[in-house]
Amino acid sequence: MKTNLLAGITFAATLLTTIASHAATVSPVFTDEGIDTTGTATSTRMYRADLTGLGLSKIGSVTLKDSNSGVGGSSGIYSGFDLDAVFLDVDGLLSTDTDRYYANSFLFTAGTTRSGSYAGPSPSGGPTNGSSDATTVDESWATLNDIDGLYFSTGSLTFGDGGILTAIFSPEITVGSSLFLFAGEVSGDPGETLTGLVEISDTTPVSAVPLPAALPLLAGSLGLFGMVSARRKRTAG
Repeated sequence: MKTNLLAGITFAATLLTTIASHAATVSPVFTDEGIDTTGTATSTRMYRADLTGLGLSKIGSVTLKDSNSGVGGSSGIYSGFDLDAVFLDVDGLLSTDTDRYYANSFLFTAGTTRSGSYAGPSPSGGPTNGSSDATTVDESWATLNDIDGLYFSTGSLTFGDGGILTAIFSPEITVGSSLFLFAGEVSGDPGETLTGLVEISDTTPVSAVPLPAALPLLAGSLGLFGMVSARRKRTAG
């Protein structure tokens, strides 16, 4: 019985992993939209990517990565890329905000911090500005749904060198005739580009599925395994 249960759990985990591995992922090309003047940010440069024509019918997550170049940003808790805001937008215009889609949650892995000034921990509690620990975004501090980043203060998330952030959109957002991705960089320095450092997926990462929501998948997988096991026994008998 224990062997069958273990085999069933292994089968279910493998199935979930297989589903995740079949997610379609693409890297969009960004255009520099200049310094934003619609929000309350000190100086945030906005980048826009057209998500149509990429072969995706829906958007489940957006993953942004720091270049890990060691260039850009400051030292300590401000090392690496400083993200002011990230969201999906239907008309591609920053002057309108009623057609925007914001992430429901985030997955974060802080990168390394450089020696020098602004040593951690940050005012938000984590190793980088806007994080509460090395794997959690302080959403009340970072406010990634608003273009409101202030220099060396609130309204943004610093990645750290090599840091990674995944924005989760659940349920997935349908890609219609028009859909754009916006991301804003605090300070307005055009030296760091997002092209090649962002991946768009049509599914929500398995690790972002809460346990209660994952239970039906697990139960269904175990049930399927049980049916296969029972059929094999009848055939053998």
